[in-house]
Amino acid sequence: MPVLLYCVTQPNPVVNVATGVSDATIHSREMLGVRVYWSEIENPQLLADAESLKKAALEFHRVLREILAVTTPIPFRLPTLLESPEVLEPHLAPEQELYRDALVRVDGAVQYEILGIWADEQQTDLATPVSGREYLKRRQQALGRVAAVEGKLRKVSADTVREWRGREQNKKHRWFALVPRSERERFIASLRTAGASEGVRLRLSGPWPPSEFVAPRGARG
Repeated sequence: MPVLLYCVTQPNPVVNVATGVSDATIHSREMLGVRVYWSEIENPQLLADAESLKKAALEFHRVLREILAVTTPIPFRLPTLLESPEVLEPHLAPEQELYRDALVRVDGAVQYEILGIWADEQQTDLATPVSGREYLKRRQQALGRVAAVEGKLRKVSADTVREWRGREQNKKHRWFALVPRSERERFIASLRTAGASEGVRLRLSGPWPPSEFVAPRGARG
């Protein structure tokens, strides 16, 4: 029967999650130095249309949250489907070292995301052409603002974050913080001391699995 992959974790501890997508039973097995979580899917076509996939995503991320409450998972993209449980090990084998190394690096940590939205950027009319000089000027200003906010975030949370990463997306900027579980409350408290930054709205979400800090094939779901 086809299987839907959820994540890999360290071999221990084992997390018992009752059901996953479509109320299917969650299974786990240790192999190749990691533990993989999956469920059997009787009808993979249920994941074919947008509405069904949206519902499946909620159930998928519920499973990840339950596992994250106990240990640190590296999620697969949704949907990652295999023909049967028998091909789990051959599927993982080519990048088994990447999974093991990544799990060691993010062990005991979770990911938080900070979304930065600049009010004037949201009002920019992209259909209006600008000169090359004006474009470069705006770009330098944008980079400067991002750097200023990032510097403030790093400064106030310096002793609570293992690693920062960031990326620009659709006139917004996203920062990702890899935070030890034991430092979650201190991390959130430290952000409150940063104060407001003019012209930008920051929104914190998490904790999430640390997808931005790993890059094995099929991960970052």
